[in-house]
Amino acid sequence: MDNNVNCFVFRTSEELFVKEELKEGRLRQGWSPEGTSLQNSDGKERSKEDWSSAYKRKFGKEPSPRRHSILRRMLDMKEDDFVLCPKCPKRGFFTIAVVSKGYNFKFSPTRDDNYAHIIEVKDMRDVSHNHNENSQAIADLFRSAYFWSPVVQVQDYRRGDVISAAERLLRSKNTETSVNPDGIRKQRLDNMRVNAAEHFVKDVRIQMSPQQFESTVKEAFTRRGYEIIRSNDWRAGGDADHVFAVPMPGFGDKETTHTPILIVQVKHKQGVDVHDQHGLDQLLQWEPRDDESIIRRVLFSSANKFTDDCINRAKDNDVTLICDIDAGLFMLFDDE
Repeated sequence: MDNNVNCFVFRTSEELFVKEELKEGRLRQGWSPEGTSLQNSDGKERSKEDWSSAYKRKFGKEPSPRRHSILRRMLDMKEDDFVLCPKCPKRGFFTIAVVSKGYNFKFSPTRDDNYAHIIEVKDMRDVSHNHNENSQAIADLFRSAYFWSPVVQVQDYRRGDVISAAERLLRSKNTETSVNPDGIRKQRLDNMRVNAAEHFVKDVRIQMSPQQFESTVKEAFTRRGYEIIRSNDWRAGGDADHVFAVPMPGFGDKETTHTPILIVQVKHKQGVDVHDQHGLDQLLQWEPRDDESIIRRVLFSSANKFTDDCINRAKDNDVTLICDIDAGLFMLFDDE
């Protein structure tokens, strides 16, 4: 994303005239009696005092103290900036547009009493609030009190995500269609979880010791109902960092000949673990006790990815591999 591109939320009148003007590429704002341009004839910014004097000559009273400061934000809108217009073309929708030309002041031939502050725009797209997760994320902005003002620039910390969402919507088809908003909410929640897991596992690699990571993995399994039997168990040349009893719903306290178990080998690694097959060897060589039966073997790593050889061998031997974002999701959330 170009760091010089900004994004604005632009609220204007819901009058039909204003909406029709937007369709023609002119985004208009009010509070504009004759002589109240924000610029002098030479194109330079007009002082607040001069602007207020012109306003007072027309209406006989001083303008609201914040009116000029709100309007002058239009001077910051430049070519290629994004504009988001709530309630256009109607409630439940918004319009995305891209600035084609910065501020000018000009009355319409059919409306010479107001709405003379103009930003020229292109690439207009009407979007339903509930079209997809991108549209819902943008619509959520409009509910924040920060964006209730007629002209507001999106904060820097939000700008990249908002512009990315707007760009995806401009490339989309049928953005006026709506789907189940609860389904969109769930998709957005899933995306947030993935982002959280990505940041979490990065911190794990840097801030956690191997022993802390191993303990955290054990806690993640126990939260899911697996009962820890023992840890750091070496048997027949193999190694299981954790041995868990697998919950058997519906069987209660009925006696079984063998305890079904899940064994986990934990590796604290960064990047691609070129020695990841050693973890497989430890799992495959480990033998259960006479009263135990292995249901699943798991190689759990903080590495970015496993090698192809490890992936293929794990598949052949029915070993579950968990690393990177999947590892973060497993440790952070219990319903994955």
